[in-house]
Amino acid sequence: MTEEKKIVEVKVMTDNGDEVPMGIMNASQATKLSENLDVVVSHPDGEVRAADGAVDREELKPLAARGAANRVFPSPTTNVEAERFEEVQTIVRGVLDDIVASANEAGWSTREIISAILEAGRVLKKADAADPDPADDPVISDVVREQIGHGEQYD
Repeated sequence: MTEEKKIVEVKVMTDNGDEVPMGIMNASQATKLSENLDVVVSHPDGEVRAADGAVDREELKPLAARGAANRVFPSPTTNVEAERFEEVQTIVRGVLDDIVASANEAGWSTREIISAILEAGRVLKKADAADPDPADDPVISDVVREQIGHGEQYD
C-alpha cells in the first residue's frame, strides 16, 4: 500500500543537553519511540511551531495520523474481476483499520466509527447510483453558457 508519509528528523537529548541525531523516520514511527527517550522531533510539514522548529510527541500524533489519511490509493495490479475485488478489499480493510485505530486514539469508540463508516458508505452508494461517473458531467460554466439567451439568469 502506498502512503504519503510525513518525514521527520529525530534527535536524542543527552544528560548534558546536547542533541545527538538519531535518524530520519516517518512521523508515525517517531510517535512510537520509547517514552524513556528524551527526543526532539522536527516538524513534518517544515513549519516552525516552536522557536527551535521542533514539535513534541503530542503535537506530532495528529500530524502523523493526517499523513495516513492522505494515503495514495494504489492502482490495480490485475484486470481479472475476482482478483481486483480481493485486492481492493485488502487495501480498503487496511485503510479502515487505520481509521478505526486513529479514531480510537482520539477517543471515539469502535462502534461509533464503524456506524459512521457504514453510513458514509450508504451515502456514497446512493450517490453512485444517481450518477455513476460524475467526471463526465459538464462543467458548470458549460451549463450556464448553454442557458444564455434562453430566459435563465445566473448570479
